[in-house]
Amino acid sequence: MLNASFGTSARRSERVLLRIPIRVVGNDTHGNAFDETTYTLVVNRSGALIVVEHLLQLGAVIKITNIKSRISCSFVVVMRAAGSLSGTPEWGVKCLEPEMEIWGVHFPDRSEEPAEANLTHVLLECRECSSREMAALTVEHYRRLEAQSRLPRLCPKCRVIRDWKFVVTEVGLGGISPSLPVPSASGLTSQDEADRRRDQTLAVKLPLEIRRPNGSEETTKTENISESSLCFACDLEMQIGDRVYVTVGLDPPGEQRDIPARIMWRSPAQGKGRAFYGAMLDKTNGAAAASYRSSVFAEARRMQL
Repeated sequence: MLNASFGTSARRSERVLLRIPIRVVGNDTHGNAFDETTYTLVVNRSGALIVVEHLLQLGAVIKITNIKSRISCSFVVVMRAAGSLSGTPEWGVKCLEPEMEIWGVHFPDRSEEPAEANLTHVLLECRECSSREMAALTVEHYRRLEAQSRLPRLCPKCRVIRDWKFVVTEVGLGGISPSLPVPSASGLTSQDEADRRRDQTLAVKLPLEIRRPNGSEETTKTENISESSLCFACDLEMQIGDRVYVTVGLDPPGEQRDIPARIMWRSPAQGKGRAFYGAMLDKTNGAAAASYRSSVFAEARRMQL
């Protein structure tokens, strides 16, 4: 259930940072009708975190339309985010018709997931019908997906076994946040465009250890990854420009390395002291960066796409 603790363990399904163009229709705090074209920041089975310039009343019902699929649903406004990276108000909303799957992603209820201690949640797409699912994979299945660039599994829409692949969710240039503008192709230099193609972002939740130079540390999971950056949520208090060390992936402890990285953006998340962070890997540390690519991104770029 989406509530004032949006983004915490209260969720019945995994979330994914996903920028989806939407149309929002409703009334602002003054009772004036508005019709705004905007986008989501985070989505899950029961709701979303969205950017809306107009001021909304908590408890108000609004209508959201997925511009791509043209599916519309009613939502109730449940909270306003404590801060905004984009400078525009951000709102938590709860879907009143979750069976409609307005986001174009199937989010299994956590009670439907395999009874495994270590599951990796990955946004996947059926290669045949393009259905999407935030799938809970065992380590064995995730490794198979990495190695073979595909994973045979049942497609609910096709009703047969199909090959599934990773989904590219957004450009990963410079650890861009979903609430910051994504550069258009026309605004990129040839080198920027090459980096853009090379640095695509996947929604993959892998084990992650964050360590600060002062010794403070936290264990969490990635929200998304690319070859040069990653996004995560944690309770550590960090600022843009701070240096951190990350250990990410499913390798045995003896095979993992601390990878130096730098915080590129920060956005408050719901929960006391909690925030989303985007971190850029230190490209000068070739061995550590190579270890990261081989352990968590070995086939992701090749298999795309």
